[in-house]
Amino acid sequence: MTRLKIADITQYVEENIGVFHQKRADALGSLKLKSVLKKKNPYLFKAKYFLTAEQIIKGLTDAFISSNEETIFGDWLGW
Repeated sequence: MTRLKIADITQYVEENIGVFHQKRADALGSLKLKSVLKKKNPYLFKAKYFLTAEQIIKGLTDAFISSNEETIFGDWLGW
């Protein structure tokens, strides 16, 4: 395996970090509550003790962002 040089990594990040953040923003901008709710088990909300719509939306959004960031980051690194 070829060793990576810190300078090469720094250059890659500086040149491409905008793409990573733009994809994150695009994914969040295209997020639709209806489509996310269709994928979730409603009993999960009760089990996690979500009592308000705000708690449900925050939980769904946090889960979406976390999962999406992992995918985007892996793609961004070329894995």
